[in-house]
Amino acid sequence: MNLNQLLYVSEINRLGSFSKAAQTLYISQSALSKSVHALEAELKKEIFIRTPEGVTTTEFGKALIQESGKISQHVERIKGMAVPEEKKEVLKFNAICGQMFFAKEVFLRLMSRHLGANAEFEFYQKNQSDVFKAVRDRNCNIGILSTLTTYTEEACRLFEQNDMEYHGIGRLSVGVAVGRNNPVYESKVMRLKKNILKGQILVTPKEELWPFSREQEEIRAAFGNPKTVYVSDNDTAISICNQMPAFFCVAQNERVYSKLNMPHGMLLYPYQNMNLKYEYGWIKRRNTELSSVEKMFINEIISLFKK
Repeated sequence: MNLNQLLYVSEINRLGSFSKAAQTLYISQSALSKSVHALEAELKKEIFIRTPEGVTTTEFGKALIQESGKISQHVERIKGMAVPEEKKEVLKFNAICGQMFFAKEVFLRLMSRHLGANAEFEFYQKNQSDVFKAVRDRNCNIGILSTLTTYTEEACRLFEQNDMEYHGIGRLSVGVAVGRNNPVYESKVMRLKKNILKGQILVTPKEELWPFSREQEEIRAAFGNPKTVYVSDNDTAISICNQMPAFFCVAQNERVYSKLNMPHGMLLYPYQNMNLKYEYGWIKRRNTELSSVEKMFINEIISLFKK
């Protein structure tokens, strides 16, 4: 028995669901189920009764949760006694994400709210391959990335093989972003027709790892295999699109971007007959404990995808 198991049991009881508890605890549902099963086996008592409608806490489970609450309070008091005053309330944030506007905006808002705090912030924007490698190599605690839905399963296998957890956030159609010098910028159309971007440059990060590299090929094919310029950051992509006929791919959804500040001079468009969709999610190494501010970051991104 350990403190994490007691915390898990308490959260499942509070939410009445393993899946919901897994989201708030930032662990996979399978890892949560294994931990609770191990605790029940150790105690030789059933804590939850599982049904298709959810879970019900047994009488033993209720008594366990009541006692574990007292233990948690004592542990927190002891931790507080052991931490020097000057080291309390240190905020640590270490994240990496793909080239997506909304992740950067959420980070900036989060950082602005903690400017007066004793904080250590690290935030990087790279391609999807680098997001995976940074989390795999423990250079970053969390990574926000996207995969085409046709390759999400393969990406999840890659994460699983490297002792990582994947948590899906939401799915959005592939759209395009164009700059003020693009011919379609002043067209006042609501949706771009197929082939309207013919002859224009596709601006995108260069992917080196499967399945992200294969996704890149499929996106190029969907736009008729245009001339492609590879860049490493959003600022360069925006600069190119604001100076010449060029575009880059984004999540096509006003629900997300209407809540944020779009880069100056950029417009987002749906693309007609585009059947490709992105799945957005976040990854971490198993057993990596997230800080409170890292959890806030993830929760704010998740909230963007809610109606």
